Amino acid sequence: MEHNGTYRKFKNRGHVSGFMLCEKGFSLVEVLVVTAIFMILLAGGVVSLAGLRSSRNLSAAADTVKIALEKSRLSSLVKEGGSGYGLKLNEVDVVLFQGAVYDPASAENKIIGLPAGTKILSVSLNGGGSVVSFNNLSGTTTPGTVVVALINDPQQTKTIYIDGSGRVLASSSATSGGGGGGGGGGVSQTTDTGHQDLDLGWSIQTTSELEIKYLSDPPDTNVFITEPHFNGDRSVFNFVGNFSGGGASQQIRIYSNQMSAGNTILSITREPANISVPLVISIDNRTIITYFGDGTMSVGAFGGTVVGQ
Repeated sequence: MEHNGTYRKFKNRGHVSGFMLCEKGFSLVEVLVVTAIFMILLAGGVVSLAGLRSSRNLSAAADTVKIALEKSRLSSLVKEGGSGYGLKLNEVDVVLFQGAVYDPASAENKIIGLPAGTKILSVSLNGGGSVVSFNNLSGTTTPGTVVVALINDPQQTKTIYIDGSGRVLASSSATSGGGGGGGGGGVSQTTDTGHQDLDLGWSIQTTSELEIKYLSDPPDTNVFITEPHFNGDRSVFNFVGNFSGGGASQQIRIYSNQMSAGNTILSITREPANISVPLVISIDNRTIITYFGDGTMSVGAFGGTVVGQ
């Protein structure tokens, strides 16, 4: 009987152990399902991280070009090395060079590479070419645009805008064909409503030229003498023009709300407000405002502050 009792006890233990395994274990199907879900989540995370890295590299590429252009302009103005400077724009790097003419064999050249996975997609300068040179007295240059992109996804771009005064602006990331973007590269951008009132902080009474430039390829530059658009004592300014920059018709009106010898509150109205080609408005080579191709705008260095939209 003792033998049988021991045997029954062993069997009961075996039964309990088997019951617990059945309750706590996983079937092969369950293991495969969990593994599949884990692999999907892991793959999504890898793709997300890769996309984030690419976005950061694209921003870094735009910053690299922008900073190199600004460095070239500053070096020209301070006459570093006793001469002017320029920047040669290549596909995967830029070359800071000394002098009025780019010499690829010069030992003074400084090659600055773009971040991995990025390239310069296009360079559009007034007069063509891929060399930007700055005047060593005024800092002015040939205006145009530089577009950087991802090598594996060239639809993802950033655009660097160069105006005639030498100022450099960088857009935020955008998809090619969807506009120039805005906000990145230290440029503060807001939504473009089609009408802006700008407190310039200076007066346009003594100015002589108004420039309206569409940053198309090639750029469409329109320069007007301001004199005919002032009244007799230059207390009122009123300009109206019709343009077809980038193939789209647009009417632009620029007029003074208030004007004195020390300040001007300038109003700018555009109909229609948004077109796909960026637009820069300047007075006497002073950038007032830049409209990007995605419905945003940036007040220029001489545009003062927005007081109404």
